[in-house]
Amino acid sequence: MTKKIDLIYKRLPDNINHFEQPLLYEDQSVIVTTQQITPSTPIVIEDITVLGPNFWAIWFIFAKRWYDLGKIYNPQGEFTGYYCDIIKPMQKSGTQIEITDLFLDLWVTPELSYQILDRDEFVSARQNGWIKPKLANQAEQALNQLIDTIESTHFPPAPVKLFNWDNIFKDTNLV
Repeated sequence: MTKKIDLIYKRLPDNINHFEQPLLYEDQSVIVTTQQITPSTPIVIEDITVLGPNFWAIWFIFAKRWYDLGKIYNPQGEFTGYYCDIIKPMQKSGTQIEITDLFLDLWVTPELSYQILDRDEFVSARQNGWIKPKLANQAEQALNQLIDTIESTHFPPAPVKLFNWDNIFKDTNLV
């Protein structure tokens, strides 16, 4: 039986969702889960849907980083890129993991080009007072540091390279 975690996903000001996800791996620096995704709006880059209904993600939630990372696969098992959420560092208690989304997101292609997503939502959250100035500055700084990491070719982080479609989904009952 696969161990599960309860991911508590907070989106300011007061939206809270729970996602029960299979736990694939855990150590002191990262928790790895998986999830089938149906985004509210597909992400299309250069006329290709890179994140859409029934896509799969292998999620990497890092212990002390201000982002999480989804390694994204389409329903046919083709790798489409990385989805990075800027978040407050996770809080863990037993099998519960809590993350707070800070609105800014980054899409990274397999070739490591990138596109900032949801800046309009971030600006709106600041204007509405949902995200305080100090936290907003930390979110911007985390986004810039993540971009620097991508541009310096130290991306993706080492644990991400260990997990892929074949060693997670092929010959398992997860898909």
